Amino acid sequence: MSGRGWVLLPDLPKVFDEVVNVATAPVRLVAESGVGQRAVGIANGVFGENADARGGTLPAAMTVRVEGRPVEVTGDAIAAEFPRASGRVVVFVHGLVETERSWFHQPAPEKSRTGTDFGSRLAVDLPSTPVYLRYNTGRRVSDNGNELVGLLSDLVDAWPVPVTDLVLVGHSMGGLVVRSAVLQAHEQGRAWLSRVIKVVCLGTPHTGAHLERVAAWAGSVLDRFIITAPLARLLALRSDGIKDLALGHVHRSQPTGSAPKTAPTPPPGVRQCFVFVTLARSQTSLSARLIGDLLVTPASAGDRTQTADHRWLGGLHHFDLLNHDTVYDSVLDWLRS
Repeated sequence: MSGRGWVLLPDLPKVFDEVVNVATAPVRLVAESGVGQRAVGIANGVFGENADARGGTLPAAMTVRVEGRPVEVTGDAIAAEFPRASGRVVVFVHGLVETERSWFHQPAPEKSRTGTDFGSRLAVDLPSTPVYLRYNTGRRVSDNGNELVGLLSDLVDAWPVPVTDLVLVGHSMGGLVVRSAVLQAHEQGRAWLSRVIKVVCLGTPHTGAHLERVAAWAGSVLDRFIITAPLARLLALRSDGIKDLALGHVHRSQPTGSAPKTAPTPPPGVRQCFVFVTLARSQTSLSARLIGDLLVTPASAGDRTQTADHRWLGGLHHFDLLNHDTVYDSVLDWLRS
């Protein structure tokens, strides 16, 4: 690399080797600051359990979070953190490389009347009690789904008042994790499933995400050439979670290497709402079909093979699904129905 910061073409293999070495080095737990937690979320999502295999200490357990702090799911701890707990609980599950803080991202004034997160607004408008989770998005979706099954069982048992309604809201990958948990809870005969009224998926790639498929294809091409092989190795570090995201996998029984033609049917009594957006203001336009919300196409996020209430909104992108008024209004309307 020269003084101006340019990388000479012959030096690329060495540079990318260094990047790969850094990416796979043992990772120490980052301080529980906002920036540190964001860094952990990204590292988990991109490298998943690869860090664990090399002696890393990134947190993998799914946890309830209040103001960034982990909360033990016991009766005393939950009662202390949720003094105004209601019988209707809304659980928020974030997406890839995110943490629960993504739900609190401050939207532009023109996007939000209140500037507050969906959970706080639903607490007043529904009403309900919001619960935010954090998990390692680099793990298999089905593994995170199974962990969510157990956490929800513990949460319902520890909740200060009887839980009558349990609503699960997932953004992007979070929607896959939620759907996976519902399927596995049904297989395991978990009692909490009888309390689930509705599942809300926001921009979830039910049949896969095209950008991840492009990354997989690019890795196979780059690996054929000496000069770009190190970059291919970096791309190959994609976590199991990212690979599941590419195909929309929610269950270990689904075959690897191909996206499902039809999604597993949700258990009886579970209602689903798929909210999806496109940058284009016309759902039928070519740009809407090809570009979608920048990360997920409407064909995937609004998967018509599934029994669900499909709600499309135009002129929005993937991360508007976290805090935009029109998205909130659509979700609130559906939850009230």
